[in-house]
Amino acid sequence: MSVRGLTAPGSTAIVISECQNGMTNPAYATNKPLVEQVTKRRTIENIAALASQLRPLGVPVVHVTIAAYPDFRGWAANCLLAGVLTKRPLVVGNPEVDIHPLLTPDPRDFVVSRHRGLTSFHGTELEYLLRNLGVETVIMAGVSVNVAVTGSTLEAVNRGFTVVVPRDCVAGATDDTHDFMLDNILRLLATVTTSDDIVAHFIPEPVNGPTERTTK
Repeated sequence: MSVRGLTAPGSTAIVISECQNGMTNPAYATNKPLVEQVTKRRTIENIAALASQLRPLGVPVVHVTIAAYPDFRGWAANCLLAGVLTKRPLVVGNPEVDIHPLLTPDPRDFVVSRHRGLTSFHGTELEYLLRNLGVETVIMAGVSVNVAVTGSTLEAVNRGFTVVVPRDCVAGATDDTHDFMLDNILRLLATVTTSDDIVAHFIPEPVNGPTERTTK
């Protein structure tokens, strides 16, 4: 199974957007529609499974989080979404900033904190980290396709990276948003596929297929 845009594991990275307690964990998050979508689609579980299968191949995993300074100092509430985020406790030191426990970073993972803005590359070291790792293709996962995932994908493309989006590893605020963004916007910017197809690209089955089991 070949996925357009994917080459060798060493030139690919997984970037996980905002999969934090305050965004995706029902015990902490206040954005009920998004949490319902994440839970319904098993987005966190699917990302965890994909990362666990690709790490041993040498694919780096990068978690990008919102971690505003106390009192959102230095954060410009210059649009509706940026203003809404200032009402949430996504502040350095709060448990809402912590990464969802099902995605607890492996010692080999990277965590990039964003103190302002709405997308993964804005004001962070992400671009430089990816380039220094020799990354050419970004597998973009996380939340949400409404803004952060789509905006981060566009940022990656503008910086010369190729992007692959596994549709079972992202979520939006509603069913309609999820499908519309993937089928009409993200497909113009990235290869939209599934986590199973990504794994099959890197770990193909033998030519003769899986070994048949014999029963007595």
